[in-house]
Amino acid sequence: MNIGTNVLDFADVIGDGINDDYAGIQAALDSGVGTICLPKPAKCYLIGKTLKVHSEQTILADRYARIKLADQANCLMLANADQEAGNNGISVIGGVWDGNNANQTRDNLHADDYDPTRYIGVAVQFLNVIDLHISDLTIKDPESFAVQLGKVDRFTVEDITFDYNLLRLNMDGIHCNGLCSNGKISNLKGTTNDDLVALNADDGPAAEPTRGPIRDISIDNIYSDNGYTAVRLLSAGSPVSRVKISNVFGTYRYNVVSFTHHDVHPGAPTVFEDIAIDGVFVSKVWVGEPSADKPGSVVAPIRIASGALVKNVHISNYHRIETHVPVDDICVEPGATVEYMSISNSSLRNQTGKPVSLLSNEGTIDSLDISNVRESQ
Repeated sequence: MNIGTNVLDFADVIGDGINDDYAGIQAALDSGVGTICLPKPAKCYLIGKTLKVHSEQTILADRYARIKLADQANCLMLANADQEAGNNGISVIGGVWDGNNANQTRDNLHADDYDPTRYIGVAVQFLNVIDLHISDLTIKDPESFAVQLGKVDRFTVEDITFDYNLLRLNMDGIHCNGLCSNGKISNLKGTTNDDLVALNADDGPAAEPTRGPIRDISIDNIYSDNGYTAVRLLSAGSPVSRVKISNVFGTYRYNVVSFTHHDVHPGAPTVFEDIAIDGVFVSKVWVGEPSADKPGSVVAPIRIASGALVKNVHISNYHRIETHVPVDDICVEPGATVEYMSISNSSLRNQTGKPVSLLSNEGTIDSLDISNVRESQ
């Protein structure tokens, strides 16, 4: 078997940004070769259909190789070949993956059910994969999520840059749906128009290809300037457990870490367990005048939403210097329950001229341990 096949050696791959290169690149993937190389093209690789990667296969793209979704292609850019039976051992390394959102038309992201034939704006989607590695990608202008994972075990997503025009709402970064486990997400940077990282054990039906527990996930070293939310945890029937979030930097319009259900499955239990947040260095930014239905910036950086049950959460090395938005750091909303919370080695420097507290508890905290915490003007 050949190793490192150059896609430019295949017929119909031109890379001029005019002709559709899909058929040639897919032929390279279907050839059974272990590594498919995408060198920097003359302009860009244009694709009009979804590229499908097989088990034990690697796409290795030049750092500046641009892969662009053709106008009105209205489909995923990249996916695993057998999402029903599953794949294993897939790697995608390098490249600038351009979703070309200004020239796509997505279906309703809030429709009533998930349909794999419906285009909801996702750029890269891997479902039912064991051993997945995604690294060194720049993802540009998706219609909605840059990367969507579901039922993926033993995965690494690292060194990802989001280059977004912020043209659409719901422009997530890395969006993990139910049954994701044993994963590492690290070294992310860029400004998204929704969650930089979302761990959604359950989701709105149209965006829910998989549903079930999420566990054993590490999120490390993420940065956004004027970002939306750094990390969203969502449970509505399935628990999210054993998650470590560390080294979060930047400024955020909404939350830094949120524990939510968003009523995606009304009445379902919302459970989070063994969550560690260690190393947060952030400030808030305004998003315009708040209102009752669009609270925006007035939401706390760490938010435990009404209805959530957090069995234990540990917050350490949390440091915020706030000059603009007088909102409390950690908020337990009415109707939320925390069985155990610890806050340690943390500080709040409030320069807004208005009262701000490190912790606002309007719900129930059964056991609270605070140590080495400083609040100053």
